[in-house]
Amino acid sequence: MLEVLLRIPNQPLRSLRCEETSAAAANLVLRGFKGEVGYYQSLDAEIDPLFWETFSVESNDDSEVKSALEYQQMVASAVSQIQKHTVQKVVLSRKQFWDCPGANPKLTFERLLENYPSCTVFALKHERYGSWMGASPEVLLESTEEGYRSMSLAGTRLEGNTHWGQKELEEQKFVTKEVHKSLKEFGGKITRDQQRTFNAGPVEHLLTWVNTDNVELDPKAAAEELHPTPAICGSPSDAAQALIGQLEGYDRSLYAGYLGVFEQHVHATVLLRTMKWFSNGVQFYAGGGITKDSVPLDEWMETQHKISALKELIQIDDLG
Repeated sequence: MLEVLLRIPNQPLRSLRCEETSAAAANLVLRGFKGEVGYYQSLDAEIDPLFWETFSVESNDDSEVKSALEYQQMVASAVSQIQKHTVQKVVLSRKQFWDCPGANPKLTFERLLENYPSCTVFALKHERYGSWMGASPEVLLESTEEGYRSMSLAGTRLEGNTHWGQKELEEQKFVTKEVHKSLKEFGGKITRDQQRTFNAGPVEHLLTWVNTDNVELDPKAAAEELHPTPAICGSPSDAAQALIGQLEGYDRSLYAGYLGVFEQHVHATVLLRTMKWFSNGVQFYAGGGITKDSVPLDEWMETQHKISALKELIQIDDLG
């Protein structure tokens, strides 16, 4: 059984109970960064009072974590591969566990809803994946009146900055080009909206919507074609995934996968700004796009900012 709380921007919060089914019958899809796709038939339901009571019962005994120096060395290795033209861009991530048995998932979820109105906010439980929560800024695919669109989202800066550097502009071009290419595989006229800055809480990103007027495309197939986007993997995809496996040294699980609702209105979101919850604390995930212009210390600080933004919203029970 998969249980999901989901708030798509400008839509009400939904509680979904999901049973596994075939791809053809599914109206909800959950997939990790790698591995098999999970297809589900979901039904709207009242929020189960036990949802939060059983949200984080598993203990985390994994103490492996990359230090600031180790992450910077990993970035430097990736830059070296880019300079050798092995890849054009690769997205490298890390996890960080916060030992905090008093963390309250229900109150934290409410804070995410309040603080990230322009993001897709989710909490989910699954016997295989565990308990996850997040506020994702990136739309993989959604339906529009004219057809469908996908979000090219890349480049990160702190809110309030007024300048985008060459590294961020180049990173976003990679993503836009690949998203355009993926949608074009399904035919139709492909257009791009004007690039703009997208606010995602304390950080901002460069955003370009890529649109198709092909109303006949299979949205589940299109979501799989788009995944993994260069925004969470790199370019070219196969080489970037191989380098991620070589350098990161851990299983991303649901981080950088996607959750998609395939109903009359299609909305699939990339699972970013994510936290996996345990009985003894919270595990954060964050990453950044590495290009030939990346500075290892800057890339480390970007992941720190993303993790800190989520950590600041964690609500703690008074255990005294």
